[in-house]
Amino acid sequence: MPLTFPSSVAKKVRLALLHKCNSSRKRRDDITVVDYSHGNLSSVPEDILQYENTLEELHLEANCLQELPKWLFQCHVLRYLILSDNELDCLPPSISSLTSLERLDLSRNDLMSLPDNIRYCKLLTLVDCSSNRLERLCEGLTMLINLKELYLNDTLLEFLPGNFGRLTELQVLEMRATRMRLLPVTLPKLNKLERLDLGANSFIEFPHVLTNLPSLKELWFDSNRLISIDDVIEERVNKSIDKLTNLTFLDISQNQLTELPSSIGDCKLTDLHISDNFLINFPDSIVNLTSLETLTANNNQIERLPNNIGNMTSLVELHLSFNNLTSIPTSIGLLHNLQFLTLDYNQIQSIPATIGSCSSLSILSLRSNCLTNLPDEIGRLSLLKVLNVSGNFLQYLPYTLLKLKNLQALWMNENQAKPLIAFEQERHSITGQRVLTCILLPQTDPSMNRHTTKNRFTTEQTIDYKNRPITLRFANDTIDEPRQLVRNPTPYPKEMRAFANILRNYNHNHQRQVNHSPPKKYSSSSNLLMICDEIPIDKSWCERTNSASVGSMNSDPLCCPLARSHDDLLCSTSPLDDIERMRPDLLPGQINDIVESKSNHSF
Repeated sequence: MPLTFPSSVAKKVRLALLHKCNSSRKRRDDITVVDYSHGNLSSVPEDILQYENTLEELHLEANCLQELPKWLFQCHVLRYLILSDNELDCLPPSISSLTSLERLDLSRNDLMSLPDNIRYCKLLTLVDCSSNRLERLCEGLTMLINLKELYLNDTLLEFLPGNFGRLTELQVLEMRATRMRLLPVTLPKLNKLERLDLGANSFIEFPHVLTNLPSLKELWFDSNRLISIDDVIEERVNKSIDKLTNLTFLDISQNQLTELPSSIGDCKLTDLHISDNFLINFPDSIVNLTSLETLTANNNQIERLPNNIGNMTSLVELHLSFNNLTSIPTSIGLLHNLQFLTLDYNQIQSIPATIGSCSSLSILSLRSNCLTNLPDEIGRLSLLKVLNVSGNFLQYLPYTLLKLKNLQALWMNENQAKPLIAFEQERHSITGQRVLTCILLPQTDPSMNRHTTKNRFTTEQTIDYKNRPITLRFANDTIDEPRQLVRNPTPYPKEMRAFANILRNYNHNHQRQVNHSPPKKYSSSSNLLMICDEIPIDKSWCERTNSASVGSMNSDPLCCPLARSHDDLLCSTSPLDDIERMRPDLLPGQINDIVESKSNHSF
């Protein structure tokens, strides 16, 4: 019969079968894996006890467990126990009963220590105690002679036990974001260690005990406070970094290094990350890294590259942004495997023509430099997809750029809306060569987007006001002919247009009433307009305004005509205001519609 759980238990219960059974029906002795992860559990379900003789893998991660029951450790065949992301503050000593345990994940809990009798779990190959409040490691942990992976990231550890070198089978050791400053002298006994992560710690000096780890392949030493990596060569002991003969990955970024050791050129590195330091130059021996594929040196103070950088023939990525480079060696054309080249925010004035020999180049970023032109050989980069030349002093682009059939993005401005913009062909005024230009060329004032350094300043430009034009002229104007700015009548907005219609209709009806009946002091057609007899009228002003109104009416029928006599002079409140006062529930647009409809039917 199928296995069922109480409805109050987990949100997600997953049962897996690792062994095939002979019968067609599932039995309890067939259950080897139980998954109670992400179930919001506050206690371990007792149903697990039914499988104590067969259970090999138990997942209890991402719950609210605060303690583990004693009966849980009766599952003597348990091999994998996953307890990460809970609220455990201690691990019971009964853990010693799980003699078959191989993987123990206790990460993201509140553990302050591990029980010493964990030493009896001699088959353990992986222990993860990351993101806990561990301040020290118990001696029992160093007795796990079969341990291959140990994760102690984000803990409060300040040192390792002196007999840590007993873990001779250890291959992976991660201690990122701890309080570590020193390493035990027994560390070189870990002759099988391949990956070591000591990033985000408080190391001031490079631990020379690391140079005696012959199997080390990856070394993470970023985000520390290293000042230098000195080569210490004594009479009998060589403590230089080239002793790490199998080292392929080295990350020493985000430190305070001013130079690299010359022995680094004797390593077999494939990845070197030295960004965010204070490096001024590369050692000459760096060109001996013929196996190097990725070199990242952003945000330093590098002033020049080695002339024979082309010897690093395996380079695929070269990142040198935010430095003080002024030129690129011509030997860069020998980097036929180079695919990504970023040189943003430097002081490069020209790109060598040999760049066209980098046949594998896919992304070329030269943003915010001092470039005035690009070489024609850039059109030979048939695989180029992205070219960024924004923030420079380019007057035009080479005509050979049209040969880049795979080009998908060409950035020439910070505010560029499209990755590609249509070009126009022109002839260079001096050389006569065909060039490309567009609305974004020539580039002007790129200093606003350039990363400024201590030896680069932007000079202030003075503006000459003597030759400043004082008249407004148009394209068809004659320079010697004086002109006057003539302003055409401006159309009224919607509210004024409705008011003008009311006034026009009122004047028309008022003239009809004058011809057929005696004049009235107040208009009977609408109570919105009122004639005022008390306003004195100047005859000369009336004549000027009437003549002006005639011209304005002829040019713009929407303009309101001025009063031609004392009886026609209107002093009124706006009909919009009256309607708004009587109908506060209406919106401005609805008021306008009412006024227009009334003006078309009332008069």
